[in-house]
Amino acid sequence: MNKSALKKFATSMRVELISLVKTKIEYLLSDSYKEDLARYDATKESVEIIRKRFEADREDFIEEVAYTWFNRFVALRFMDVNRITPTFIISTDESHPISQVFVDAKSGDFKDFKVDQKRFFDLIDGKISGIKDSDNEAYKMLFIAVCNYYGELMPSIFEQISDYTELLLPDDMLSPSSLRAQVVEAMSEEDCQDIEVIGWLYQFYISEKKDDVFAQLKKNKKITPNNIPAATQLFTPHWIVKYMVENSLGKLWMLNHPNSSLKEHMKYYIENEDETQEFIKVASPQELTFLDPCCGSGHTLTYAFDLLTHIYEEEGYSKSEIPSLILEHNLYGCDIDKRAAILANFALIMKARQYDRRFFKRKVMPNIIELEDFNSEEFAGIKNFGSLLKPFDDEHFEDGIFSQATKEYELQRKILGSEFCCVVTNPPYMGSKGMNKELSDFVKSRYPDSKSDLFAVFMERCLELTKTDGFMAMINQHSWMFLSSYEKLREKIIKEHRIDTLVHLGPRAFEEIGGEVVQSVAFVLQKGKI
Repeated sequence: MNKSALKKFATSMRVELISLVKTKIEYLLSDSYKEDLARYDATKESVEIIRKRFEADREDFIEEVAYTWFNRFVALRFMDVNRITPTFIISTDESHPISQVFVDAKSGDFKDFKVDQKRFFDLIDGKISGIKDSDNEAYKMLFIAVCNYYGELMPSIFEQISDYTELLLPDDMLSPSSLRAQVVEAMSEEDCQDIEVIGWLYQFYISEKKDDVFAQLKKNKKITPNNIPAATQLFTPHWIVKYMVENSLGKLWMLNHPNSSLKEHMKYYIENEDETQEFIKVASPQELTFLDPCCGSGHTLTYAFDLLTHIYEEEGYSKSEIPSLILEHNLYGCDIDKRAAILANFALIMKARQYDRRFFKRKVMPNIIELEDFNSEEFAGIKNFGSLLKPFDDEHFEDGIFSQATKEYELQRKILGSEFCCVVTNPPYMGSKGMNKELSDFVKSRYPDSKSDLFAVFMERCLELTKTDGFMAMINQHSWMFLSSYEKLREKIIKEHRIDTLVHLGPRAFEEIGGEVVQSVAFVLQKGKI
């Protein structure tokens, strides 16, 4: 995977998309657009929504729409390459300079995509006046129909496109210099063999915003809840993910099944030498629960999926039933960043679809959520505190709280209020100087032994989320091992838990993703009986 090329593409695409969306909004709100009465009358309601969103918070609105289209281009390119779409939606090649979906539609084959066929052919035949590029408009109809089709199968990823969002789709979709063509060129078939490409692209896409947040921090501007995702997202090198997952999830299975062949698939697994070690008894794969409470784009979860697949196969489960079982029983994740949670969902669904071609028909969705407040007292401030926030005990519920009960709400309560066999994550790094007042007060009152940095606070929180005798694995900054401010945290870990394995990585563990200079340590703790 050519990460430097992908970074250049993602950062430039963000700039171009933001510029195109801004220009399109300004045109739609201009007098010249109103003068085209036929078009304006048909879109007046949508234009008014755009006006209100733009006036309320233009920067966030433009960013939201720009990323919506970036996300869909990238997802569809990945699906095209992996033959998940029934035909090429955005992809082309030298022998077919036009996407196959457009060729098929012009011959009357619309697959299962819901398209106004009369308008489509009127555009193709040039029967609609005032359209400068009728082929382009017809293709845009197909593109939106495809997005809405996959919205029914993967609603968290391809949310139903609002009418006003359709108006802000880039005008040029067919030319060799279009954004669609740029995505196809930038995401090679080789890149798309690995679902990690989606996560890398997201980190690169937000890298300039991250730089801006830290520039503001140097001016003593605290990190707001809106900017926490950009400030703290950091893609974990794959070998570190393997070490953490293999020595938590993999180790628990090996302790229960010493003769398992799973060990052959675990390059970074460290053999257990303590024959007296206690552990959670696991009779079947379904009992292995795994949580990433800061899941980002799902890097840790997708590798856990691979390892769990080997476990299920070894136990004799059929290949077609394994993906659904894993998503239903084993894997859980959450993040304050909506975009990251969406990508984690997408990554796991793509994993499942690769193993089971009929997966979309099974109506199974990953247990991955964007953390939300649901306008409830219980989760007030969650966009600031993330998975550090614990749900109320049932007896503390007040009348009316249960009116919030939706599938997402209940899943959030389950994730934040349960214990799991394995909890594995790369937590956010944020020193106390960068915390806004609400976050600083929260960690000081609830986690006084680790309050100096969020990564240390998450050490305590992740242990709370882990079952007794279960494993908590993490990579973070090594300062907790020796600074005086973490002395009580160290004492607590040594007295109450067990350091199963620890790898002191030093300053270059994240070098491949842009030279992040952090002194790192990766480790696995076994939760003791407190």
